[in-house]
Amino acid sequence: MLQDIGEKVYHCEYAPVAPNPERDYLLAFNNGRALLIGGEDRQLPKLCQIHSNIDPTALQFAFTISGTSFFLYMKEDIPETEELKYDGINVLRGMRPLWMAFAGVTGYHLYRWYTSHKFCGGCGTPLEHKSDERELVCPNCGIEVYPGISPAVIVGIIWGNKLLLTRYAGRTGGSYALVAGFVEIGETLEDTVRREIFEEVGLKVKDIRYYDSQPWGFSQSVLTGFFAQLDGSDEIHLEQKELSEAVWVEREDIQPVNTDISLTSKMIEAFRHGEI
Repeated sequence: MLQDIGEKVYHCEYAPVAPNPERDYLLAFNNGRALLIGGEDRQLPKLCQIHSNIDPTALQFAFTISGTSFFLYMKEDIPETEELKYDGINVLRGMRPLWMAFAGVTGYHLYRWYTSHKFCGGCGTPLEHKSDERELVCPNCGIEVYPGISPAVIVGIIWGNKLLLTRYAGRTGGSYALVAGFVEIGETLEDTVRREIFEEVGLKVKDIRYYDSQPWGFSQSVLTGFFAQLDGSDEIHLEQKELSEAVWVEREDIQPVNTDISLTSKMIEAFRHGEI
């Protein structure tokens, strides 16, 4: 999955260091797009590759991966050049090596948090960066703000030798998905599983079993995957605001998934291969 970066080691600890332009990378975003460098095989830029185009006071330490630091650029004024181009954030899904894609997505998560929390929600005073940890503090009323992470569930619903596959509303083509949704106030993860399934496809389930989890910076979430057995009628009642399609598919008829970065893909492949 996206976070499986092999021999590389991700360190989320906030330990700001002076940037090393020859070694460290820049994470720059603009209106939901990521700044990348190169031709077809585009990558995150190193600081030295755009050093003359940035304001060093706008650099914000993000994290390290195996000794390499990544810095957010807290402005949106880096000009595009023949090599430097902004591209939609989803381009990171196909970026390789995987550790670089993970860095880009995780950086986007942090960037969204920083840029959406410029002012105190209690008194409106501009928030300040705390120097020794990843925290924003109001100098007026003392409110402390930490990075927001939204919990969500993904569920593989099993009926005998079949798996329920879905498509999101507005996406008639592309790969199938599984029922998914965000956890609401006061819910357990298992309660969310039951509620989302009933709301989206009108089914009831039992034997809810945890499978795996994944950070997913595209939506500032942490995803928790479950498998559950159908309980009762298999008749689907589609919530068309959420889904355009939901179908029961025999194990041997499920097509191989064409991506390996998402928890959804891993779960579908696990069922297809008879591991579930």
